[in-house]
Amino acid sequence: MSIIRGHKRWLIVVMLFFLSTINYLDRQSLSVLAPTLREQLSFSVEQYSYIVSAFLVAYTTGYLFCGRVLDRLGTRGGISIAISLWSAATCLHALARSWTHFAGFRFLLGLGESFNAPGGAKAIREWIPQKERALCMAVFSTGNIFGAIIAPPVVSLLALKFDWRLAFLVTGLVGFIWLFFWLKIYRSPDRDLSLAPAERQLILSDQNNTDASTSTASFWAVLGHPLTLAFILARLLTDSVPFFFSFWLPDYLRQNHNFGLAQIGMFAWIPYLAADLGGITGGASSDFLVRRGWRAADARRRILLAAACLTPAALVAVHVSSAIVSLVCIGLVLAAHSAWITNLLTLMTESMPPHFTGQLVALSGVGGSIGGIISNLATGKLVATFGYVPVFTLLSFVHSMAFIILCVLSRRAHKSLNCCGQAFSS
Repeated sequence: MSIIRGHKRWLIVVMLFFLSTINYLDRQSLSVLAPTLREQLSFSVEQYSYIVSAFLVAYTTGYLFCGRVLDRLGTRGGISIAISLWSAATCLHALARSWTHFAGFRFLLGLGESFNAPGGAKAIREWIPQKERALCMAVFSTGNIFGAIIAPPVVSLLALKFDWRLAFLVTGLVGFIWLFFWLKIYRSPDRDLSLAPAERQLILSDQNNTDASTSTASFWAVLGHPLTLAFILARLLTDSVPFFFSFWLPDYLRQNHNFGLAQIGMFAWIPYLAADLGGITGGASSDFLVRRGWRAADARRRILLAAACLTPAALVAVHVSSAIVSLVCIGLVLAAHSAWITNLLTLMTESMPPHFTGQLVALSGVGGSIGGIISNLATGKLVATFGYVPVFTLLSFVHSMAFIILCVLSRRAHKSLNCCGQAFSS
């Protein structure tokens, strides 16, 4: 404990990293097994898109209330309830016998997993000083990527050696193990008796310095703020990228490069390793700029622009014949998106007082989920009719469109309202 003393905020970040890892491990289990399940249970590409959409509808629904639940119950209680629900839902997948069963269990999974991003962002806002915040947000966000990295080999190995039902049971039970340690470790900084006085002062003084306003705001006030609209639209466009690769990458590899379950387990993790590196690099880069004297919003914006310039690599990915080159290009796209979402989430936490962080991130997540639903249903139709080329083409430019929207709406917000001193503005 002497090693942790004085640095407990980093232990919290590690816990949040594993929370995101479990979140994506549970989410990815179905997509890894989808080609096998489609053969064994005889459901079509379009029916698979309905299963994914059930998850996304619940994910969207959860975002409508999870922010308020987190703000009222606190980070510790809200996340505890969420991971209990989604871990139980993952275990229930082992009972599925048809695509409709999977759709029902994915709906429950989506409700629980909707708490992950708002809960993690709220915890980071509570525990992490501003100059360390983007890097810590990157560590939290890349937990998703790490979960996506380990899901193909772990899930495929369990399915090949034992049974696909056991794969769902094992991944679901991991969440309950994490919950045990979370309940023992997590308290808010002002109530944590194990926190060293110097670290408590560092965390709480930074909160006081960065919270320009302590006034309360209603749900409708947060919803009506121009910055909220900017974040909703940005995520509506760009969240379609990770949702697409999370749910469709194994099927793309199966259809376009003739991958079997064993090959999916061996190679499908490669793009997510690049995404992990992209998130850490993007977060560390904007924190470096802040330490060099840049205004926080300008530093986050510079990395957002750089990320948007890299995502057209998706065009190359879908047109090359080499599976390895395609995976490398997909990795570049996911790395750029990880840098993007790391800085976007950090910007959100710096745009509102901490008591409303959950609501702001959750509302932006509604936009992301709606974009995921639309893009997923469109993917099912497009792939069945035209293949993957039009899907990859559309995804190449969503970040550029989102960046333009952010710039335009943030300027309007800066002119009309002064309540968000850290606003994304020129």
